[in-house]
Amino acid sequence: MEKDNLINISIKTDILTEVLNNISDNLSILDEVGNVIWANSSYIRRLGKNFKDITGQKCYALWHNLNSPCSNCPCFKAFKTKKIEIYEKTTPEQRHFLLIAIPFKTKYNKKLVFEIGREITEKKIIEKYVEFIQMKAFTNIVNELCHQLKNIFTGIYGFAQLLKEDIQNEKAHKRLNSLMNSIKKGNDFLKALEKFRRVDTENKIFDLNYLLISMEDSLKEIIDNENIKLKISPYVKPCLINFDPILIREVLIELTKNAKFAILDKGTIEIKLEKVNSEVILTIEDTGKGMTEEDIKKCFEPFFTSDPRKFGLGLTIVKNIVEKMNGWIEINSYPNVGTKVKIYFPEVTLPQELDI
Repeated sequence: MEKDNLINISIKTDILTEVLNNISDNLSILDEVGNVIWANSSYIRRLGKNFKDITGQKCYALWHNLNSPCSNCPCFKAFKTKKIEIYEKTTPEQRHFLLIAIPFKTKYNKKLVFEIGREITEKKIIEKYVEFIQMKAFTNIVNELCHQLKNIFTGIYGFAQLLKEDIQNEKAHKRLNSLMNSIKKGNDFLKALEKFRRVDTENKIFDLNYLLISMEDSLKEIIDNENIKLKISPYVKPCLINFDPILIREVLIELTKNAKFAILDKGTIEIKLEKVNSEVILTIEDTGKGMTEEDIKKCFEPFFTSDPRKFGLGLTIVKNIVEKMNGWIEINSYPNVGTKVKIYFPEVTLPQELDI
């Protein structure tokens, strides 16, 4: 069947390249053995490499540090079926992709595949985050209920004890004992309810580089100010940590908000990763108004804030999250210079190469 939507215009190579480089999805062309022949800017940026470092390299080595093709790879499958193949993949580092492989031939009859890789890591985290927030909202209600009931039960129990000391009537004592036993049962129920209400985190080994890169657009939306420049600097090598990606996302969002509010006019927010010895270091640095030494001493205290737009819980939450995962946080800040927040995570290694 003759196709009626063929492009019948001449497009210069440099113009076509410019168009493809402005597409946010990962675009690449691979040969039959998985070598990267060409890739657009998004593909290169998400790898944290230069164009010359990826051309001629195996795609599975670049993305997954593997020595052989991924199982269920849509590109290699497309070479065999000669059809468009679509596959959703999760890497061992918990990076999520929607992959589309389109086979084609050059005029010299060379077989190639045009691959479209849409990173959906952020989308997947947000989906889970919504569930997490819904559960968190429920647990907050239960928390408040438990707290109020404990206060009520404690008060009733205390007054019952006082009445028992003041009243010498044996029949009244039996009734007071029954009341106190009922209160004890109520407290036992609250203890059981407290165990139920806990929201467990789900730790996974993942590369913090990839989460940071995938969140770039979301962080720009949070900043929403053309006078504030966001600079994302991933590390050149994997930065594997064992953490809950949802909680890390919260940390990045909270610290980005803090940096945004600290910048009064124009400025820069830089988020970078590095490794020193066996630690992964996440740094968020801004060129904002900074803090005094007194402010730094109090900044982790609940409800402490010098900004009327905030509630003073951000850094408290961040500190609790980081310390819960065996990390630690430090802050350096100077008035009218800016603030640098550094978070240290223990580095981990993958027990084995997984292909999910």
